[in-house]
Amino acid sequence: MPSLMTRYRAAWAAFRTADVESPSSGPSAFAQEIPRYPPFLKGLPVASTAQILATQRALIASLQDALAFSDEDYRTLVLPLIERYAAFVHLLPASETHHHRGAGGLFRHGLEVAFQAARASRGRLFALDRLPEERRILEPRWHLAACIAGLLHDVGKPVADLSVVDRNGSYRWQPLDETLVEWAGTHGIDCYFLRWHSQRVHHGHEGFTAAVLPQLLTWPVRHWLMDPDPLVWLTLGRVLAGMDDQALLGELMREADRVSVAQDLRENRLDPDALSLGVPIERYLIDTMRSLLRDGTWTVNTPGARVWIFPPNRVHLVWPACAEAIVQRLASERIPGIPRDPDTLADILIERHLARGRPLGEGVPVARTWRLAPAVLAREQPVELSFLRLASPELLFSGVVPPATPLVTTIPESGSAPVLVEDTGVVQKATAGSNSSPAIEPGHEDVQGVADRIGNATPAEPSERDQARDWLRQQGPAGDVLIALVEALVEDRLTADACPSLIQGKVFLPYPQGLAVRDAAPAEILETFVARDWIERDPLRPMLKVREHEGVSGVWLRRAVSRRLVALGLGADSVPSRLPETIQPQSAAIEAAVGDDPPNRTRAKGSPATTASKYAQTIRQRLLARDPTLGPITERPGVLSIPLRGPILDGAHRSGISETALRRALERLPNARPVEKGILTLGL
Repeated sequence: MPSLMTRYRAAWAAFRTADVESPSSGPSAFAQEIPRYPPFLKGLPVASTAQILATQRALIASLQDALAFSDEDYRTLVLPLIERYAAFVHLLPASETHHHRGAGGLFRHGLEVAFQAARASRGRLFALDRLPEERRILEPRWHLAACIAGLLHDVGKPVADLSVVDRNGSYRWQPLDETLVEWAGTHGIDCYFLRWHSQRVHHGHEGFTAAVLPQLLTWPVRHWLMDPDPLVWLTLGRVLAGMDDQALLGELMREADRVSVAQDLRENRLDPDALSLGVPIERYLIDTMRSLLRDGTWTVNTPGARVWIFPPNRVHLVWPACAEAIVQRLASERIPGIPRDPDTLADILIERHLARGRPLGEGVPVARTWRLAPAVLAREQPVELSFLRLASPELLFSGVVPPATPLVTTIPESGSAPVLVEDTGVVQKATAGSNSSPAIEPGHEDVQGVADRIGNATPAEPSERDQARDWLRQQGPAGDVLIALVEALVEDRLTADACPSLIQGKVFLPYPQGLAVRDAAPAEILETFVARDWIERDPLRPMLKVREHEGVSGVWLRRAVSRRLVALGLGADSVPSRLPETIQPQSAAIEAAVGDDPPNRTRAKGSPATTASKYAQTIRQRLLARDPTLGPITERPGVLSIPLRGPILDGAHRSGISETALRRALERLPNARPVEKGILTLGL
C-alpha cells in the first residue's frame, strides 16, 4: 500500500510540474493574447512592401476589373503605382478617431476610393467634344485618372497630419524625401511610432498632395496621361491639389470617398481596442457629427450653416435640424438602436456631459436648447435660432477651431437696432436712453420674454404649410428629401442648376443635381419617388422616368406633391436669384441678363429655361476677358474662337445642360456665329 501511495504522489507531482513548466499549457502561452489595461504601445512593424500588398490582394485584383485594363497595361501602369503607394503609406491609419483608424487603414481607404471612382467613371461620358476615334483613345485615360485621384486623394496626410518616429525618437520620417519603407531601411528601423498633430487643419493635407506626387507617379503613367491630350493630366493635378471642385474627376473622387468612409463606419464601428467594452450611443452621435462636418454637409458660421461658434469659443448646433441630419446619416449606415427624437438625443448628450443645458434657476431642470441670434444673419432685426451647446470644441474639431462670430440682440422696443453682445449667456442688453430693465445675467435668461419668430408659437389650427410638412413627413425618406430640398432653396443653399421650377402647377426637378440634398444617391431617391407614384410620366413614353425640358434633364412631380412643395415655400417671390456656380469668373461675379418669365411660369431662383442662357452669358464674358482657364483661345482680327470641350463642356454637363442646348444658347449670344466643328466663334 505504501508503494502505491508513493507512486501516486510521484505521478501527481510530475503532473503539477508539467502543468507549470509546459510551454504549451502554461500561462506564458496566453500571455500575449490576454488584453491588458492600459494596453502596451507596441508601435507598427516595418513590413515589406510585398507583405503590405498581400493584405489587400483581393481588392487590388478587383481594381483591374473596375478599370477593364489588359494584363499588360495593368502591370505597366497600375501595379507600380500601387506598390509605390504601399511603400509610402505603409501601415498608417487614415484618421485618428474616425474612419479607417486602424493599422493599414490609409492603404485600404485609398484602394477602396480608387476602386469606387474607377468603377463609377465607366458609367460617365468623357471627351464628348471629340471625334469617336479620339474618344476611344481618351476614355481609358480618364478612367485611370479617376482611379489615381481616388488612390492618392489622402497622400498629403502623412505630411500634414502626423509624425512618424523610431522607438527612441531619434529619427523622424520626412515624407517629402522618401517613402516610409526607404526611411526605415536606411536607419535600420524595425518598428515605428506615430503622433497626430494637435494643430492640424481640416483638409490641410490637400496642399501637400502635389509635393508627394513625384515620388508616386511613375514615368509611364505620366507619359500615358499626357498623350495625346494634356488636359487629362492637368485636370488630375488640379483635383488632387483641391484647386478644381467642379471637375468631373473631383465629383467622382468625393463620391467614392463618401462611400468608402460610410462603409468602414458601418462595418468596423466596434473597435476591439476601445477602452470601453460597450459602445454607447453618444459615440455614434459624435462620430456622425464629425463626419457631417468633414464631408461639407455641415458648414460653420455662414448663412444656412448648421454649426456656429460664439464667443468666447463655444460650439453650437442648430437644433433640431442637426438632430435630423444625424439620424438620417445613421439610418443610411444601418446603425440600429438610435433614437429619432431630437429631444431624446439632446438629453443623452447632456446626461453624458457632452452638451450643456441652459440653466433656468435653482431647483428647475435645465433647458435643452439656447435661443441666440448670430450677428451675420441680422439685418433690421436679429434672427433667433434654437441651438444645442456642445461642452467642448474638441468634440467636433480635432484640429484648429474656426474663429467665433459675434451675437446680436435687441431691446423689445420698436425701432431699436441690433446690438452686438460679447457672450452667449447674454440674451438682452439695453441701449443708451432706453427705459427697459437691466440685462439678465448669463445663464439665467428668461426666454419666455423673447419673441419667437421662427415657429415656436402654436396656431389654433394647423396652417397649410404645417399640413404640407406633416404630410411629407408621413411619407418617410422620400418626403424628408423634399422638405430638405425646399429648406435648402429658401436658405439659398442650392446652386442654380439644382433649383426646381414651378410650371403650370407642377414642379420640374433637375436630375440628378436636384436630388443631391441628402446622403443617399439621387438614383435611390428617384426610385423611392417612382415607388410612391410621384413622377409625372410622358404618355407617349411611359417607361421614361427622367425627361428633358428646354435642354435640362429632370423629373416632373405630380400636382398633389407639387402642391405641398408650394405650400412649404417653393416658388416664393422672396427667393433670390443668382448665376449658376458651375463655372465662376476669376475676378468678380458676372451678372447675366435674363428675359422676362412667361406668364404661366413661376421660377425658383433659376430654372431650366434660363440656366443654359445664363451659362452661355458667363462663357461669353470670360471669353471676352481672355480667361485662359476656359481652354485654348484663338484670336484673329475681329473674332475670338474657342473649342467647346474641356472645362466649358464639363461645366455644362454638371449644370444639367445638354450639348445641344449649350450650342443653341451660345449661338444666340450677341455677335456669335454658328458653332461649326465644335468651335465657338465670337465677333468683337
